[in-house]
Amino acid sequence: MGPSVSHLQERLGVCGSFEERAKVTDDFLLCISLARPQCDGVSAAANEILLRHGQVRIAELADRVGLSLRQFERRFTERVGVRPKLYARIARFEAALDSRARSQTKSWTDVAHEFGYHDQMHLIHDFEQFSGETPTNLLTEVEKAHRALIDAVRLSRLPP
Repeated sequence: MGPSVSHLQERLGVCGSFEERAKVTDDFLLCISLARPQCDGVSAAANEILLRHGQVRIAELADRVGLSLRQFERRFTERVGVRPKLYARIARFEAALDSRARSQTKSWTDVAHEFGYHDQMHLIHDFEQFSGETPTNLLTEVEKAHRALIDAVRLSRLPP
């Protein structure tokens, strides 16, 4: 048993009544619950969306969390800041960009199919909506920024 449980046992040992023991136990449990990061169903659903690169059915997540679709969307939006479907689209967009950046031999059509886009035009639509660029132009800009960052790091390591 950890020191906090030992401390609880000591405090319970000096209590004179059941009510005192109940109060001490309630306080102990409250402290533990406040110290732990909260992970409710909505947070777990948001994590699942990221882990599955946005390739999820929102209605299934809502069902798994035990909420109606409307309640789930409302709570998700309150917690995360965007609707779950948009969050999933953003996760899929980022995963698609990352996949293509890591493998220059993949075509954009291959990437579109890998991440569940209906076709390449749907992928292009998401890229233009989220970045204002076509997939190829965005990748070029990302690569330029990456090279500039690497060059800046190299220059900072040179002796004066």
